[in-house]
Amino acid sequence: MNSLNVTTPSRLHFGLLDMNGQIGRIDGGVGLALDTPHTSLELSKADSVVVSCETDTGEISRLHSAAESVCNHYGFPGVEVVIVQRPRPHVGLGSATQMLVGASLAICRLYDLKASATEVANLVGRGGTSGIGIAAADVGGFIVDGGHRFRQGENSKKDYAPSSASTNSAPPPIILRHDFPDWDVLVVIPLGEGASGVGEATLFQDGCPIPLSEVQEMCHIVLMKMLPAILESNIDSFGEAIEAYQRLGFKRFEFQTQSELVRNCRTMLQEHGGKGVGMSSWGPALFAFGEDLKGLRQTAENWLSCQSGGEVFLTKANNVGLTVTEEN
Repeated sequence: MNSLNVTTPSRLHFGLLDMNGQIGRIDGGVGLALDTPHTSLELSKADSVVVSCETDTGEISRLHSAAESVCNHYGFPGVEVVIVQRPRPHVGLGSATQMLVGASLAICRLYDLKASATEVANLVGRGGTSGIGIAAADVGGFIVDGGHRFRQGENSKKDYAPSSASTNSAPPPIILRHDFPDWDVLVVIPLGEGASGVGEATLFQDGCPIPLSEVQEMCHIVLMKMLPAILESNIDSFGEAIEAYQRLGFKRFEFQTQSELVRNCRTMLQEHGGKGVGMSSWGPALFAFGEDLKGLRQTAENWLSCQSGGEVFLTKANNVGLTVTEEN
């Protein structure tokens, strides 16, 4: 095999679970893989590492560095990677992790090496805070990750920090992965940019630790309401669980950093029948669930056109993870 194509999902991150750390672990989280928007890459064997993209040149150096790390670690001669399509970065859909982990797994596949998503994510510095994006690329579905050891000696996290500032931390364990029901998922992205990089790291410092009582309530919501709702395909209960979860913990702080436009968009989605309306990661991407959201999609598009614009996607959960098509 000399070349292949890989398509990775995007992901929703419903919120970090424990940004208190008193129990000796930190982070943790809940999220979902989505069919669209997705990342598409073309890879071919080569004698050196070459990365190209006609539409998103800003990501070339980042992917080049990751591809070099993978090739050097496993002794591959090189790879040519073409970024065909990817979601807009820094909007809360995990595009960086999908691109880096997806490309890394595909490089290994190209050279007939079976590597785990956790292994390659560690190589390219992903998963230092959240494991949702890594698992979304690997197996898709609804995911709960177990966070990291916190201030427990060597090889544990020492501070509250995003993945971009936690590159020395290994990806967290996945404690649950389950197929998600065939519900519509509407993703609405008002124009704007979520927090990332240095700004995101500062916000972690300012917003933590979260009160232990809120962490305990969030765990209660996940275990006794959100998970049973998925297993029973109860969309009303699931929607209630998501909105209750997002009113607590670090997500509450994340919403406070958003513009009035994002908060008004959330209200619009709730008032027009969206269930489980919330914000993914640091935003500004918002989401809603429903049995049939075609009408809400049109409402959201009309609403955005009267504001400063944005993007709307009507999609479903991705329950398989990345897909690879081989070419000879």
